[in-house]
Amino acid sequence: PKCKVFFRWSCDDVQPQEEVCVTGNCDELGNWQPTSGVTLHRDSTRPGCFTSSGVPMPIGRRVEYKYVIRNVNSMAEKWQEDKENKWLLATGRRYVKEDDGGKYRDVPVTAMTMQSGGAANRRNVLGLEEQQNTIPRLQSFEQKVTQEEETQVDPRDRIYAVFRTLPVTLRRSDSGDWEAEADRNSGFVNFKVVSMLARSVPKHLLGATWFVGHPGVFTSDPEEQRKITEALAPHNCIPVFIDEQDFRGTLEFCHLFLWPVMHNMKVFDDDAVVVDQGQSHQKFDETQWKTYQAFNKRYADAIDAQIGKGAAQAKVIVWIHDFYLLLVPKALRHRRSAATIGFYLHSAFPSSEVFRCIPPREEILLSMLSCAVVTFQIFEYARHFLSCCQFLLNATHHFEGAGNLLIEHDSESVVIRADHFAIPYQDLADLVKDNQNIAKEADAIRQAFGGSMPLRQENGGKLLFASIDGDEPFSGLMLKLRVFQKFLSECPQHTNRVCLFQHVLGKRVAGEKESELVAELKRLVETINKDFGQGGQPAVVVRFGDVTVTDRLSILQAADVLLDTSINDGLNVHPFLFTAAHALDGKGSMILSEFSGCSSVLIGARKVNPWNLQATMDCMHATVTQDADERERKFKQDLFYVSRLKLSSWVQSNLSDLKRAGLHKASAPVTGLGAGGTLFFMERGFRHLPAESVIRHYSQAKNRAILLDNEGTLAPDRRTAIKPYGAQEKLDRSGQPPDPDVKECLQALANDRNNTVMVISGRPSSVLDTWFGDVKDLGLCAEHGFYWVPPGRGTSSAGSNRWNCTKETCNEDEDWKQIAEQLMQQYVKRVQGSVLEFKGCSVAWNYRKVGAQQLANEIALELARFLDPNSGPDSLLHGYPVVVATGKGYVEVKRSDVDKGVAVNRVLNDMRERLGQVDFVLCIGDDRSDEDMFQVVNNLSAGRDGVSSCLDDDSLSAVPTLAPVLESSPKTAKSSGMWSSGGAATRMSRKASVTLEDHNPLEENNKHFTVTVGRKPTKAGYFLKDVQEVTELLQKLAQKAKAQSLARFSSMPMLARSDDDSD
Repeated sequence: PKCKVFFRWSCDDVQPQEEVCVTGNCDELGNWQPTSGVTLHRDSTRPGCFTSSGVPMPIGRRVEYKYVIRNVNSMAEKWQEDKENKWLLATGRRYVKEDDGGKYRDVPVTAMTMQSGGAANRRNVLGLEEQQNTIPRLQSFEQKVTQEEETQVDPRDRIYAVFRTLPVTLRRSDSGDWEAEADRNSGFVNFKVVSMLARSVPKHLLGATWFVGHPGVFTSDPEEQRKITEALAPHNCIPVFIDEQDFRGTLEFCHLFLWPVMHNMKVFDDDAVVVDQGQSHQKFDETQWKTYQAFNKRYADAIDAQIGKGAAQAKVIVWIHDFYLLLVPKALRHRRSAATIGFYLHSAFPSSEVFRCIPPREEILLSMLSCAVVTFQIFEYARHFLSCCQFLLNATHHFEGAGNLLIEHDSESVVIRADHFAIPYQDLADLVKDNQNIAKEADAIRQAFGGSMPLRQENGGKLLFASIDGDEPFSGLMLKLRVFQKFLSECPQHTNRVCLFQHVLGKRVAGEKESELVAELKRLVETINKDFGQGGQPAVVVRFGDVTVTDRLSILQAADVLLDTSINDGLNVHPFLFTAAHALDGKGSMILSEFSGCSSVLIGARKVNPWNLQATMDCMHATVTQDADERERKFKQDLFYVSRLKLSSWVQSNLSDLKRAGLHKASAPVTGLGAGGTLFFMERGFRHLPAESVIRHYSQAKNRAILLDNEGTLAPDRRTAIKPYGAQEKLDRSGQPPDPDVKECLQALANDRNNTVMVISGRPSSVLDTWFGDVKDLGLCAEHGFYWVPPGRGTSSAGSNRWNCTKETCNEDEDWKQIAEQLMQQYVKRVQGSVLEFKGCSVAWNYRKVGAQQLANEIALELARFLDPNSGPDSLLHGYPVVVATGKGYVEVKRSDVDKGVAVNRVLNDMRERLGQVDFVLCIGDDRSDEDMFQVVNNLSAGRDGVSSCLDDDSLSAVPTLAPVLESSPKTAKSSGMWSSGGAATRMSRKASVTLEDHNPLEENNKHFTVTVGRKPTKAGYFLKDVQEVTELLQKLAQKAKAQSLARFSSMPMLARSDDDSD
C-alpha cells in the first residue's frame, strides 16, 4: 500500500529562472538524481513551494530526502545546505511534510480563493482536495443534525396513539347513560401503560392526540355504539367495537401463542395445550390466527375512518403499541400511504431460530416493515428483528447520519430504534415521600419475618430479598426458590440473617393448568420453611394477586435486595420502581438476570445467569457481605440514571422521531454499496418511475432501445444453487422463468421494427434459449454479454449457432480460472451450503443458501480481497485481465472486458450505425451487475460516447489497465456492424462516472430512463417497487406498440377498389 505525501518547503533566494525539486533514497524521489526527482510548484498566493499532487510513497518505510534548486537554463544545481538529510515515515492515506515552518498553512483559504483561478486549480494548489470536499459534507451533516433537533411534534399535527384498550373507564350512570372517566389516577396506581402515557402527553399536544382502543364493553347495537362514541369524544378517545368472542379469542391467541413466541419459546409441534414450568401455552391455531387478523383489521378500520374526518392538511402520525396489534400497520398502510406509522413493541422479540418456525412469520415482518419507525425496548431485540428480516426477507440494513439504523425493504427505508419505556420517576419518588401508607405497609412486610429494620441499623436484623413477578414461565420463579434454598443450605452462616418475600402477580388468562405452578411453589416454600425457618418465623413468604403501584413500592421499600431470576423478560420495570422506592434512604442492592431487558441499562446491579445456581448463590453471598459504602456507591449509579427518566420526555422523543422519519421518508439520502462494492451517497431526487412520461416519450421516439435484466426484473429472483455434497459435476442453478404474460409483452415490443429489445442476463445461453427462445426477434445476452444473439435472429429453432461469443475459445483464461477455483474450493469446504459455479467468462463462489448470511458476507469480503487484482502485488490474480465482483450471495471473478455495460454499449453503437441516433432508452435492472448498464445509458444521456466503467479507480472492481483488445472471431461474426465479435466498441474506457449533477432524471426532456427494481443505492435515475410494477409497465408499452402497429396498417393506401366504387 502507498501513502500520498505532500511536500512543502520555504526558501527566500529562489530566482524566477530556477525551480525546486525534492529527491531522496527511493524510486519515487529519483534515487538522489535531481533530474528524476519531484518538482515543486510556486504560486503568488502562497509562500514557498509545494507539490501540487501527492507523491505515492511506501507506508512504514523510512525515506531520506533533500531539496535541490536547479537553474532551468544552465541546469546548475544548488543543494539544501543542511548537514543531515531530512527524513519521513509515511503513514495513513495522506501525509503532509511541512518543511516551511507552517507558512503555507497559515494563509487563509479565503484569501487564496479570491486570488486564484478555477476551483480545481485551487484544490491542487492546496494539495488538500479531500479536506475541502469534506468541509461541505460536515456542514451538511451539522445542518442535518440541527434540523433533526428542531423537528418536534406540534398542535398542527394529528396524533393517534393505538393501544389494545383505552385510558378511560366506561360505566352506566344512574340515568342509564354512558359516562367515561379518565384513568389518570387509577392508571398510575395500577401501572396501566396506556393510562400512564395518557397522563404524560405534553400539554400543548393534548388537543392533537387521540387514543384508539377497545372501550372495555361489548355491544353490537349501533345506537349504543353511538352513545359510547359520544361519551368518549371529550376524552379524545376513539372506540374500536369488537365482538366479545373475537376479543377473547384474540387474547387467548396472544397470551398462549404469541407471548411465548416473543419470549423465545418454541411451541409449534404440540398437539394440545401443555404446561412448561406450570404455565400453559398452545400450538398455532389457524382459526385463532384468522380471528387475530380480523381483530387487527377492525383497528385499522377505526383509524382509517377517523383520519378521514380530520383536516386534510394535518400531518397524520399513527403510533401503534404492542404485539396485540402487529398487523395493523400493513392494513392501514394500504389505505393511508401518506400517514406516518410507527410501532412500539413493549415485549421482547425472539431470535430468528424461534421466529422462523411460526407459520405467519412473513406476514408479521411485512406488517412491521410497513411502518416508518419500529421501536424496541433494547437493542438486543432490534438485533433479533434485523436477523429475521435478513434471513426471511433478504432485507439489508445500514447506518446513516447520526447513528440512525435503517432497514431497506420494498423500496422504503424503515428506521429501527431501541428506546426502553421510561417510568415517571419523579411522580413515583413524590408518591413515596408523601404517602405514609407505603412506609407502614413496608414495615408490616418486615414484621412478617420478625424484624422491623433489616440491616439498616446495627441490630442484627434480617436482610430481606424481595421480588415481584408475573405468573408466567419466563419469571423464573422456581429457579429463584431453588437458588435461595441452595443459598441457605450451603451458607449456614446466613440462615438467620436472610429471608425472601415473593409476590406473584395475577394470571393473564384463567386456566386450570396454571394452578400447578402455584401448587409447586407452595410445596417448595413449605419445604424451605420447614428446613430453615426458626422460632416460628418463615424463611420465605409468597403472596399471590394483583397489586397497585403503591403496594409494589411498599414491597420494594421493605426489601434490601431485589432478586430477579427471569429467564426472558421484555424490560421488567420493577428494578426502576425499586430505585424510586429507595430514593430517600439511598440504599439497596439489585441482583438482575442477564436475560432481563433492564440489565443492559442498570450498571450498578449485579448480573447473573439464573440457570447457573452456583454463580447466582455466590452473587447473593457477595451482596450480603458487601460493605455499606460499596452498596451505596452502586445504588447511586443506578439512581443517577433512573432519576433522569421522564415519561413525558420519552413520549415527546418517540413522537418527534416518528414525525422526522415521515418528513424524511421521500427526501432522506440513500447510502450503501453499489456495483462492485463502491460506496454511493445519493439524494432521493431519485424517484418512482412515471409510467405516463415513459409512454409519452416512447410514442414520440423513432429509434428505441429497451434493455432488460431477467431475474429480479422480469421474473422474481428465486435463484437457488443445487449441488450434492462432494459432487464434482457442473452446478445446477434453478430459477424462476418469466411469466407468459411477460413473454407476450416482449414479443409485442420486438415485433415493432423501431424497437431493439434485449434481455441481458448472467445465465448461460442454454437457459436463456429455454426461457426466451420462442420470442421471435428478441435480442439476448448470456453471461453478462459474453454470449449474445442480436435482435432479428428469429427464435431458438435457428440452432445454437445463432449465438455469438466474445472469444471463440477461452484457453487463455485457464490460468486465472484455475487459481480462482483452487482458492474458492477451500471456501466451499469450510462454508456449508456454498458452491462453485463455472461460466464461459467467469468463476463464482455462490453462498445464497448459507444460513448465516451476515457471517457469510464477511467471509465473501475476505475472499474478494484475496482475489482482487487491484489490491496490490500480494493478490493472487495480480496482473491478470480480470475483475472481482460481489453481489447478492456471490463473489465472481470474470474477464475485465465482459460486463453488462459492454453489452449495452455494443447494442447502442450498433443501433447508431444502422438506424441513426437512439432517441429513447429504457434500461431496467435490479442487481449490482446492472449498474454497468445504468452507467452507459447515463453517459449517453449526458452526451458522452463509449462505455464508462461504473466503478471508481479505487474501487474493488475497477477495470485493470492491462485489459486486452478483443479479437474478432470470423466463425461467429455473422452480423454486420458492431455485432461482429470483438472490435473497438467492446473496449472499456475509464472515463469519470456520471453523477446526479451530470444526469438529472427529472428533466422534462429526458428520454433515457435508467430504472432499478427496489429503492437502493444506485446509479439509476428512477425506481420501480417490484417485478409486478415492471410487468405493468411492459404491458402498457406493449399495448402502445400494438396500437401504433394498427395505426400504421390503417394508414396504408388502398390496393383495390371497393365494390361500392365500381361503376
